[in-house]
Amino acid sequence: MIRKTLLLLIMAVCANSVTASGNIKRDKTENNPASIEGHVFDEQTKEPIAFANILVKGMQKGTTSDLDGNFILRNLQPATYILKVSFVGYETIEKEVVVSAGKTTHAHIELKTANTLLNPVVVSANRNEINRKEAPTIVNVLSDKAFEASNAHDLSQALPFQTGVRVEYNCQNCGFPQVRINGLEGPYTQLLIDSRAVMSSLAGVYGLEQIPVNMIDRIEVVKGGSSALFGSNAIAGTINIITKEPVSNTFSISTNLESLNGSATSSNINANAAFIRKDKRFGASFYQTFRKRTPFDYDKDGFSELGMLDARSFGTKTFFKMNNLNKLTLEYHTTEEERRGGNAFEQPAHQADICEMTNHKIHTASLTHDYITLNGLNHYSVYSSVQYIDRNSYYGSYKDPNAYGKSDDLTLLFGVQGSNKFAKLLFLPATLTYGAEFNANTLNDKVLGYNISMHQSTQTGGIFLQSEWTSSHFNFLIGGRLDKHNLINDLIFSPRMNILYKPSDNMQFRASYGAGYRPPQAFDEDLHVTQVGGLSLRTHLAQGLRPEYSHSLNLSADLYHSFSRNIEANLLLEGFYTELQDVFALRVIDYDTINSTMVQERYNASGARVAGISLTAKIAYKTFNTLSIGYTHQNNRYRKTEFWSSDETVQGTDKMLRTPDNYGFISLNYQPVTPLELNITGTYTGSMTVPHYAGYIASDCLEQTPDFYDINLSTSYTFNIYRDISLKLTLGIKNMFNAFQQDFDKGIDRDAGYIYGPMQPRTLFIAAKIYSI
Repeated sequence: MIRKTLLLLIMAVCANSVTASGNIKRDKTENNPASIEGHVFDEQTKEPIAFANILVKGMQKGTTSDLDGNFILRNLQPATYILKVSFVGYETIEKEVVVSAGKTTHAHIELKTANTLLNPVVVSANRNEINRKEAPTIVNVLSDKAFEASNAHDLSQALPFQTGVRVEYNCQNCGFPQVRINGLEGPYTQLLIDSRAVMSSLAGVYGLEQIPVNMIDRIEVVKGGSSALFGSNAIAGTINIITKEPVSNTFSISTNLESLNGSATSSNINANAAFIRKDKRFGASFYQTFRKRTPFDYDKDGFSELGMLDARSFGTKTFFKMNNLNKLTLEYHTTEEERRGGNAFEQPAHQADICEMTNHKIHTASLTHDYITLNGLNHYSVYSSVQYIDRNSYYGSYKDPNAYGKSDDLTLLFGVQGSNKFAKLLFLPATLTYGAEFNANTLNDKVLGYNISMHQSTQTGGIFLQSEWTSSHFNFLIGGRLDKHNLINDLIFSPRMNILYKPSDNMQFRASYGAGYRPPQAFDEDLHVTQVGGLSLRTHLAQGLRPEYSHSLNLSADLYHSFSRNIEANLLLEGFYTELQDVFALRVIDYDTINSTMVQERYNASGARVAGISLTAKIAYKTFNTLSIGYTHQNNRYRKTEFWSSDETVQGTDKMLRTPDNYGFISLNYQPVTPLELNITGTYTGSMTVPHYAGYIASDCLEQTPDFYDINLSTSYTFNIYRDISLKLTLGIKNMFNAFQQDFDKGIDRDAGYIYGPMQPRTLFIAAKIYSI
């Protein structure tokens, strides 16, 4: 009923939009057709802009510029027209053109590059490139400038500076990071690399720390159900990692040294280079990262709170344009990482009282062919991706010789996508996007000493279709995706509907509905084995586990204001609501002291809801000085009381655990003079309820955490050392007030999962970067 009502409302508004013609002032002579010829150029470089959109306001008439920026509009009646000209990455302009009977009028149009801080280019809203202001759903963006401001080294350190997003460690021993969007735990979020769902469950265990920021151009975050676009697991939202593509000949080399509370060190060496041929037909970018961290023992009990880390990453992204219409893109990324937590680091794993150790070798590759028709109205892509992971592990305690494990994981993705622009589809100009994807994953996880073996094979085939209609003040998008998952008997339909109302270019109101689902399979936390009270905590799937479904509603007001040509501001207010059906929950069901194992079960709880509001405010002076503030208030509840402990005397709860009701961030970048830069970043984490298992303490219980204010400060100075080569020196401090957990469990019987709050203690750092401009 709701969907039918929305559809009728959309059609009614569209009909009203079609009849509007107030932007055309006609002459008395209307029987002698005329035309408009024009050129579209970049305001600064004066280079032509191909495939720019030119629409006649008040008419269902438009065209696109050709490869040389030229366009023509024929069969026009004598009148005064307003042309609306737009292109991805540029500000939309309107130009008045007077057309005389039987004549051709010329229009010279120059577009100004959009402010990428407030109106960046995004692809996660509808699988097509679009300016954020025109996107049918809110897409939040983090750029490499934000990574430098927070001195982030990997994805886990970059993500917290977005409204509604938190990252935390879930294990003292090995550092198992999880991202939470609107309070929902990590497996509810779909991680994408260049819009490809190639990150498997095994890759997700430590994936947030295995993706270095110097491979990332930007991060796009979409909150709410997104399975209609990207398939399973996109319930809380999607995080789309857009990798660096070569745009000019550049290089950079940087190094960073950190001191964690004076008792541990971390170091990074990063290198980037990009090459592009003069005719821009070929280009390649490369990155290399070396990272080391010594184990950190905060409470001096001999057991780590942050584990040892030794990682090496390399990758490249290369494109080749066969002509102006065809483009091949090849990517390859590889990571080799060793991490270990517990104690006795100088001993073999099975000689430690507690040891969680992994050795990863990860290889990821993708190939994409893009074709654009000569008029720029049709775009087709064929793509494939593959990821292979080889992992050796040890999760054990009490010098257990049988806790060595071996995992291998293969993910394959194949897809096709088409996008067609229509001057009129049914009732308005529209963009039709459609495609098909096939995703297959094979996982083998073994602990031979305990005769534990898990084999999981999943295959998902899906087709998607959506249409987005545009008018002067309204955009409407209706779409859906149909998936067949081999672990689910029935076909899964995930619909989406979006309405964008834009009374002006500086004011947008959005309403969105999206569905999501999670199949009954092993997720990333199932492949991480936390040590609790000297036992290995392993997760099993309940017999007859049903898929989990979600329905998300989002409302938003997105307001922009220019105080002057150089000062712009943005205020975003969002309300969100997600209903979860057959929600997955965890409970401890057994203790196997013979095999030193504690077993928890994933089962279908009664259901849950997530509701809240968030506020984001940004102000920017040119690109030098920016201030961003974000705040989220939410309430996450199960429909019924759920019991998380096997101890019947322990109280249950209807609240989702490890989820604060209030949290936020701040980011300030200030440049008083061009070479000098000051950065203040920080996060606020409100009080939350966390589980605490027996071992170090006498019995299971729920704990209430304090609030945390994690504030970072840094200053940088840039020297020009030779022509276009510069040196940037940075000095800073992270978590300057040392807002860090004070009640860690101690010793061999500790609950390693009893960890919360900021991810690092007070940390001093110094960095240097040599780069070309």
